Amino acid sequence: MPELPEVETVVRTLETLILNQTISDVMIHTPSIVYHDLLFKHRVTNQVIQRLSRRGKYILIILDEGTLVVHIRMEGRFFINHSFEQTHKHVHVSFLLQDGRVLHYQDTRKFGRMMVVEDVSKALSHLGLEYDDPHFTPLYLSEIMRKSHRNLKAFLLSQGVITGLGNIYVDEVCFRSKLHPLTKVNTLSFQDIVTLHAMIILVLNQAIELGGSSIRTYTNAMGIDGLFQLQLQVHMRQGQPCVNCSTPIIKTVVANRGTYVCTQCQKQLESD
Repeated sequence: MPELPEVETVVRTLETLILNQTISDVMIHTPSIVYHDLLFKHRVTNQVIQRLSRRGKYILIILDEGTLVVHIRMEGRFFINHSFEQTHKHVHVSFLLQDGRVLHYQDTRKFGRMMVVEDVSKALSHLGLEYDDPHFTPLYLSEIMRKSHRNLKAFLLSQGVITGLGNIYVDEVCFRSKLHPLTKVNTLSFQDIVTLHAMIILVLNQAIELGGSSIRTYTNAMGIDGLFQLQLQVHMRQGQPCVNCSTPIIKTVVANRGTYVCTQCQKQLESD
């Protein structure tokens, strides 16, 4: 599933393609993708795309009035051509732009969702801080962690404390922090949390710089592969030697997700 770096890459790509364009018409091929499909079309048509942004894993397309919020989920992607017709069976929403181009939303599994909202903060109030928010500090993490009995991976995946991390980057952050993903967060020392905080910022910044990770079916908005998967140190490396100690990486399940761990570098802390 696309995580923060992939969504940020989509936003930056779309910004170069559709900024300041007027949406002349919308064709909804699959109503389940959008909330309130009739109202959706009315609220989007004849609106100018003023700005593009991101909140967690959500794409924000800021219009004259309201914001188009898009969650591409597992396999959603955008592409542009000049045909307003449904040229591909997995195209579910098409936006006709003023210059004659068409922005298509394609999603094989139909898991993606779109909605137009007036207040983004209210609509996405369930999300935690962004990794680059000045309020995201080791102290912020520490104060929440000491009250939580979750394991580290479930805590980082929750989106309610820090938003945008998914399975790939949580594995990488845990490995680079030398922390086992099953460790209870209320057992971490403050120095552990300082290291964890630094690795979250480092990993996400590196991934954004490299255009995210292209694993299995995911590519960015225009079908271009990201390169961060070439820098992965633990995720998808089952049976391969650890880059630090040569111990074979194992695959297990934590928080209902496939999880990659070096049992030597990431020894689990004992909980009370």
